Parts: sequence; C-alpha cells; structure tokens
Amino acid sequence: MKHKTSKRPIAITMLATTMIGSSLLLICDRLFNFYIYRLIEASSPLLDSNSTNLQVVSGIAFLGFGFVPLLLAIGLFYLKSWARFLSIFLFSAVMFPSIAASLHWVSPPSATKLLAIPTVFDDALSVNVDEPVSRLMLLNPYIAIGSAIALAILLTPSIGKAFRHRHIPTHEED
Repeated sequence: MKHKTSKRPIAITMLATTMIGSSLLLICDRLFNFYIYRLIEASSPLLDSNSTNLQVVSGIAFLGFGFVPLLLAIGLFYLKSWARFLSIFLFSAVMFPSIAASLHWVSPPSATKLLAIPTVFDDALSVNVDEPVSRLMLLNPYIAIGSAIALAILLTPSIGKAFRHRHIPTHEED
C-alpha cells in the first residue's frame, strides 16, 4: 500500500520556524519585563494602582499575542488548513496598521493617554513627533515587511495546494 503525500514546502517550514522563534522571544520578553516591573514596584512604592493594573493587562495581552502565533506555527508546520487561514488574517491584521504607522498616517496613543480611556483614540489620526517613540514603533517597518513576506508565502497558490492535498490515494488502494 503506497501513500502519496505532499511534502511540506520549505517556505512553510521557514515561516513556522520564524513564527515559533519570534513568539518565544515575545513571551520571554513580556515575562522578563513583568518580572522587572514587579521588582521595581516592590522597591518603589510611588507607583499607583492604575499603573500596576495597566502593566498586568498589557502583560496578559502581549502573552496572548505571543501564544497565538506559536499555536498557528505548529498548525502550519503540520499543514493544517485552519492554521493557514487564521495566519492570513493574523498577518493582515498586523501588516496594515504597521504600514500606516510607518508612513505616519496614524499615531498610536501615548502612554500618558492610555489611562484616560475615553480619550485614547481622539488623536489617533494626528501624528505628534514631539513625544518619544517606543521600541515597537521603531520596529513597525520591519513588522510590515515581515508580515508582507508571510502573506506572500501563505497566498502562493502552489503552497496553498500543499494544505489541501495531504493524502492522495493511488490506484493500488482502490
């Protein structure tokens, strides 16, 4: 009994490996930053409870954002079509805002405005160059380019076939 299976494209292997590596870096970075923040908070009682809550919420959000690509990468590695479908949405959702922020079409809210929830997005379409730029903002062009490459890989028709045809029975099996 012979089975003709489709091989995993090298581009999918590289994409899944990159996704796993970047997810693990993001998760470790968030855990490390949260641990350092707890050490600072213990030695400096000047921080109020609002900043602590914001740090906890931010840490949980970034941890969640780190685990989602990790799970999608495992699905891509095993050529699961649901992982390809969700990865296309993930990279689209990351790429378009990164492009807009890189081209200064939008400006993310400043850290001081995050505590004023009703007015956070009031200045989203105005770019303020006077405020310091975060590390994440500096990475936006690279995030946009990386997401565009990932979308090009995932939307390539020949790679899409690898997700559809995992097992093709031969004439000997009939």
